[in-house]
Amino acid sequence: MSHDGRRSGPESGYLVFDIETQIDKELLRAAFSPAPGATAALAYERMRDDHDGGFLPVTVHAPVSIALGRVTPGRLLESIEVLRGDELGEEELVRSFWRRIEPFRGTLVTFSGRVFDLPVLELRALRYGLSLPWYFGGKSGFRGRNERHDDLYDVISNRGSARLRGGLDLLTKLIGLPGKGEVSGAMVQELWERREFDIVHRYCRRDVIQTYFLFLHVERLRGRIDGADVRRIEEATRDFRVELDQT
Repeated sequence: MSHDGRRSGPESGYLVFDIETQIDKELLRAAFSPAPGATAALAYERMRDDHDGGFLPVTVHAPVSIALGRVTPGRLLESIEVLRGDELGEEELVRSFWRRIEPFRGTLVTFSGRVFDLPVLELRALRYGLSLPWYFGGKSGFRGRNERHDDLYDVISNRGSARLRGGLDLLTKLIGLPGKGEVSGAMVQELWERREFDIVHRYCRRDVIQTYFLFLHVERLRGRIDGADVRRIEEATRDFRVELDQT
C-alpha cells in the first residue's frame, strides 16, 4: 500500500491523459447537411460559420493523438506514452486507448476530460463496437462522479459553478509553468491536415505534462500533500519540467 492508502501495483496509481482531435467532416455532412450534392468540406465550412469559427460540437470530433502519463501511487510521473493516429489509424487508436483504460484500477486525471476527452472517446468506442463494462460500471467505474476520475477543471471550477476563463493555459501560468506556448488546440485541425503530425503529438504530450504538475498543486490545495512533498516530487520529475521549456 502507498502512504495514502492506495493499493500499489501495475494498474494502480494515476493515469493523466489528454487527446487532440480533428473534425469528422463526413459525419458532420451526413448528420447536419444530408441534402444531395452537399460536400463534407462545404458542410464543415457552414458549421464553422454558424459557430463564428469557434469550437464545434463534441459529437463531430475524432481523436488523432492521445497522450497518457503513468503516475505512481506516490504521485511520481514515470513515463508518457503517445498513441499516434497517423500510425495506428483511428479505429486502432481508439481501441488502444480503451485497452489501457479498461483494466486500469487507479485514478484518471484530466483537465475537462469529463466534458470533452471522454465523451469523444465514448462516441468513437460506440462507433467501433467496443464493450467497456468496467468503465460503465456504475458507482465503481470511471464514469460516475467519484474519485476514480479526477477532472481538475471540475475541481477548480466547483463542478462548473465558476467559469475558468483562460483554462489550462491560465492555470499553468498561475503556478509558474510556461502554459500552452505557440500551439493551441484551435490549430490542431490545420496542422493535421498539413500532415504536421509531430507538432500535434508534441503538443498533446506537453498538455499531459502540464496537467500533471497542475495536479500536484491541486493535491496540495486539497491538503493531500504538503509543500515539502511537492518540492520532492518536482525534483524527482525535473526532466519533465525541463522538457516544457525546450518544446
